[in-house]
Amino acid sequence: MKKTSCLIGAPFSANNMYIPIGKGQLVKSKKYRTWIEKNIPLIKEGLSKAEKFPITIEICILADWRWTQKNDPDNCLKPIIDCLVNSEIIPNDNNRFVESVMCKFLYFPTNGMGAQTRISYEEPPEVIF
Repeated sequence: MKKTSCLIGAPFSANNMYIPIGKGQLVKSKKYRTWIEKNIPLIKEGLSKAEKFPITIEICILADWRWTQKNDPDNCLKPIIDCLVNSEIIPNDNNRFVESVMCKFLYFPTNGMGAQTRISYEEPPEVIF
């Protein structure tokens, strides 16, 4: 059975993905590398590799009001989409493979556990003439 939805921990902010190491040079931050390493197994376990493209991706962030007041949905997109590529769910994040990305927050009382992220995708329907 094809798996098209998974749950991971809190999304990572694109603001913290890279750190400068010299004039015009950036590297992935340690926190970002740790986040990737933690979430790749969850994504690979929860999502099947997409087979038909371009896909539509939906990201739903379940978080309490404190978390949503400090974070922007647009800053969460890039790290998640990059993680889908690193997990080999999609070969690339360009328009050939990703038609659209939707992100929304839903209030969810976390009791101090932080946010959770639901990632799902839909492949294009087969066109029959």
